[in-house]
Amino acid sequence: PIELAGVSSLDVARDNACATAGGIGYCWGAVTPKPQDPTDATLLVRAFPRPVVTPEPVARIATTRNVVIADKQTGTVTIEPQRWCAVGVSGDVYCSGNNASGQAGDGTTSDAVVTVKVAGLPGPAADVKTTPGATCALLTSGKVHCWGSNFYGQLGTGKLKVPSLVPREVKLP
Repeated sequence: PIELAGVSSLDVARDNACATAGGIGYCWGAVTPKPQDPTDATLLVRAFPRPVVTPEPVARIATTRNVVIADKQTGTVTIEPQRWCAVGVSGDVYCSGNNASGQAGDGTTSDAVVTVKVAGLPGPAADVKTTPGATCALLTSGKVHCWGSNFYGQLGTGKLKVPSLVPREVKLP
């Protein structure tokens, strides 16, 4: 176990949590069981905080919950794993995890199995927030940029169902 001291940011999302301490991001929480084996022994692998890999010290971190999607017609189960995003001390944003809608911000829809840098932010970020389908960064300029799914308009662009693989400025009134 790791005793976290000097925590400077914390985010929780239903079944996952992340924190920053001493410039290092840590995450812990649920591991979704394999549909064929709900007693999977690896479920405890994230019971304690584990450091996340970033290319620089981080100041802020955000996380999402695991999402399990069951298709009743086909009987298939899709698991969208937890994703985290962090703001480095330089203001760059990094993400890892589920990226089915481009919410990791690297311009692709391939899951970010290793940490990726968000491409296209027009300036340094002060904070980052995540949802299962989208990510938003508050820039030091006071502007907000979001990317990923936009099914419900969560990118703030005034349009529905028009996703973005790169950050787009939120149109604030």
